[in-house]
Amino acid sequence: MEETSAQPKRPVRADDGGYRHVLRLVVPMVLSNAAFTVMQFTDRVLVARFSSEAIQAAMPAGILTFCLLSLFSATAGYAGTFVAQYHGAGDRRATIRSCVAGVWLTVLFLPFFALLLPLCSRILSLAARDAALFALEDRYAFWMLLGAPFVSLHWVLSGYLTGRNRVVANALVTVAGCAVNVGLDVWLIFGGAGVPALGLAGAGMATFASVVLQDAILAAVILAEREVRALPRRELARPDWGLVRRIVRFGLPAGVQLCFDMASFSVFVLLTGRLDDLSLATSNVAFSINNLAFAPLMGFSNVAAILAGQFQGAEKPRLAQSSVMRCLRLAWVYMALCAAVFLLLPETLLGAFRSPDAPYTAAEMAALGRSLLAMLAAWGMFDTMNVVFLGALKGAGDTRFAMAWLLGTEWAIYVPAVAIVMIVCGGGIVDAWWIQLLYVILLSIGLYVRWKRGKWMDIRLVS
Repeated sequence: MEETSAQPKRPVRADDGGYRHVLRLVVPMVLSNAAFTVMQFTDRVLVARFSSEAIQAAMPAGILTFCLLSLFSATAGYAGTFVAQYHGAGDRRATIRSCVAGVWLTVLFLPFFALLLPLCSRILSLAARDAALFALEDRYAFWMLLGAPFVSLHWVLSGYLTGRNRVVANALVTVAGCAVNVGLDVWLIFGGAGVPALGLAGAGMATFASVVLQDAILAAVILAEREVRALPRRELARPDWGLVRRIVRFGLPAGVQLCFDMASFSVFVLLTGRLDDLSLATSNVAFSINNLAFAPLMGFSNVAAILAGQFQGAEKPRLAQSSVMRCLRLAWVYMALCAAVFLLLPETLLGAFRSPDAPYTAAEMAALGRSLLAMLAAWGMFDTMNVVFLGALKGAGDTRFAMAWLLGTEWAIYVPAVAIVMIVCGGGIVDAWWIQLLYVILLSIGLYVRWKRGKWMDIRLVS
């Protein structure tokens, strides 16, 4: 059965693929991700202020839960790439069908989401340094995984809006949801108004409530669209199983790539979790600070995916290539500013996360933290290439290469190297971070070469 109508391709505008076009998409997407960053930063600061044990538990539990649910969320969320390509092809009705297919995938994944709860608890119990830390991690992970279906649904609904260039609407929903999350954090972590202080578990509850709220608003925005309201209810509820299979075919490699990418990082965090309090806390804090830069950077990745998807759908691959390179240059400017902050204000950034009951001094944390932040500054410039080109390859449908390259570099080189240095050689946190930096550089080289060679131009998601 033909999956697209014979509608004409979207006409080329004068500024298509230019800096103005890219900026129109980038600014709302970066602001949306910046709001998420502020929310996450506030969450981590409040958790650190609650206790040093809470911030030590937040990082491994948070990374592991995201790793486990990302396989399903990224697969269902790949419906957004189909939306972008159909939008570029001028087939509005198929964009709606792609969103419906993504929603159905989320429903089909519900049994798997239920299995993630005991699996995560078991992994955390094996890796935790002591029973008290495991109890904190396990409770936080419970709330994060309880929201797994809503996270998957969020990827689908958000991808529908951004794939059709409704980036401002998506940003407004994200900002509102993050504001609610911050307010709930203050209330639930420290207690008040009849609610006891819940600590790290309270942070997990706040995140759960925020995601549910955002999904409700996104669904209302989409259902209010004129084109959606004009469709029969049966068509909105009935999945196109052929389209579902195509989303899984191209989306599953993207999900596997993200899952194993986060799994390798989880191994890194879990291995370093057995170090002393100073190394563990400073490393976790440095990663939390990195999120200040990395989460907005993902806005550039999303835009690269949108540009590549829409221009591929419109059968204009050269415009996809040039626009993505412009997106990369803008992302480099942004990351250079972040790197300057890391290098110039290390004590200020690190001090915001230090718990009053920490068993180490501020001077000790600053001495180690300066080295880690300096590596972050270099790391960020190469990681910018990674996130932009991964987004672009995803938007173009080249998900199998992205999966193969990341799995090969991570699990044949990076993970074994970290394990050898940490377990066999008894290395410290700085040694582990050097391996992380070298891995990011290697990864960026492969993705750049793949994008420039243009093999993705022959891939067709839609016709």
